[in-house]
Amino acid sequence: MLGTITAFMAIVMVLILRNLAKVALTPVYAVRDIHRGRYVRGLVLLSCSGLAAWAIWSVSHPARPKALPVAAFHIG
Repeated sequence: MLGTITAFMAIVMVLILRNLAKVALTPVYAVRDIHRGRYVRGLVLLSCSGLAAWAIWSVSHPARPKALPVAAFHIG
């Protein structure tokens, strides 16, 4: 039973790593497609990878809180 679960988890891990590698290579595929004359597909792939990078950046780098006006501070 434990061997079956281990084998299943190994297969799932391989599939996850394969998909992550595909996602990481998306800009490379986009440039290759544009170079080969498939402009629409290349530009779609490039824009999707740019959108994904922006989404990851915006999630991992939250915006700074807005500064309060000086009159809003009250000490004492």
